[in-house]
Amino acid sequence: MSDVVAQAVARHGEGEMAEAAALFRAALDLQPANALVSHQLGLMAFAQGDAALAASYLRQAAASDPTDPEYQNNLGVVLRATGDLTGARSAFQAALALDADFAEAANNLGAAFEALGEDGPAINAYGRALEIDPSYVDARDNLLIICERVTPPWHFPMMADATRNAAYDRALRRAAPGKRVLDIGSGAGLLAMMAARAGAKQVATCEAVAPIAAAARDIIAANGLSDRIIVHAKRSNLLDADRDLGGRADVLVTEIFASGLLSEAVLPTIEHAHRRLLAPGATIIPHRAVALGYLVGGDMVGALLHASASAGFDLSRFDQFAPVKVGLHLDQLSHEVMSEDFEIFSFDLTRSSFSPERRLLTVRATAAGRCFAVAQWLRLHLDSETTYENRPHGMSGANCWMHVLYRLSHPLDLDVGQQVQLVCSHNRAAMTVAIA
Repeated sequence: MSDVVAQAVARHGEGEMAEAAALFRAALDLQPANALVSHQLGLMAFAQGDAALAASYLRQAAASDPTDPEYQNNLGVVLRATGDLTGARSAFQAALALDADFAEAANNLGAAFEALGEDGPAINAYGRALEIDPSYVDARDNLLIICERVTPPWHFPMMADATRNAAYDRALRRAAPGKRVLDIGSGAGLLAMMAARAGAKQVATCEAVAPIAAAARDIIAANGLSDRIIVHAKRSNLLDADRDLGGRADVLVTEIFASGLLSEAVLPTIEHAHRRLLAPGATIIPHRAVALGYLVGGDMVGALLHASASAGFDLSRFDQFAPVKVGLHLDQLSHEVMSEDFEIFSFDLTRSSFSPERRLLTVRATAAGRCFAVAQWLRLHLDSETTYENRPHGMSGANCWMHVLYRLSHPLDLDVGQQVQLVCSHNRAAMTVAIA
């Protein structure tokens, strides 16, 4: 038996795969419970593209020697290749049960969880792989990618935006005491904790992304507020007022505003909350959301939005592919303000329904030059006393919301006092601004 295996190993080392496989099969016929031979045949079958046969051999190896974590890990790799994600997950878990410091199995388990849509456990598994081996590049990259997908980077400037946070805190200190508060969009749990600190009777917060909801729950516990805040890992439209909130809420607080105001489904979310989750006359924070703008020019803006001559070539025909709008931090880009500020749309969030709108605006140029776009930012009226606005300026500091440039279909050469006709529209999910 040992002679046959030795010959198989020798032929394998010489690259004679067919002869090696035949010898390994002969050895397995002589000793069916030889886990080493079954494992080797499984690896060879997988290398040749036969994942089903490889899985059969690797199952045999794992059954013959249930103490070897390598067999379970490789079985998981093969099962994942066959599309059996549940089986792969179980195999990787078995490998880690045998060897808790098996970094490769932890990374593979993270990939299986991620493929199954279980982002929270995937993050934990990738993190465990890095705890075992801090230099494990694949695990590090996998963790970075999933964290950026699950928790977009704008969460961090949002938490660092002291001006915004102070504005929400002031409004909640006035509105929350003794009230039942609903926070839509938990994030790190910041607004929910502000409401609890302000003296809310009860706070319920909801977060659609399960790993973020789990983190919010941990953060709230670490701050000693678990007895006053309930975190629901689901969208607000899946909440039941009686079951989940203990009755309709007296105060709604939310920050689910995109840089372009509407694209995080804020209007349908507010409508549903009024119908199903809020008491009549509930306080809404913010109670009004406004999109403001001005005409903008400048060479850097023009280069960002329009193809031009480069290296002696005319590239202008590429403008057919130019973006209609661009999100950026305009206070970090040199530009020319070419009009007074004007209101694009304003939304009274105390209302229970919203319809698509279209409006014409006449804007007067306050500076001469070439205009390329309309710049847009947000103003949130938290309550009658507190307003937050992220109008571009050089000292804005951390700001979770970017500004939006709505590209004009063609540059406008303007004189001071010249009027520009704009058409602004929204379909409840997004806004557009264009030359009328």
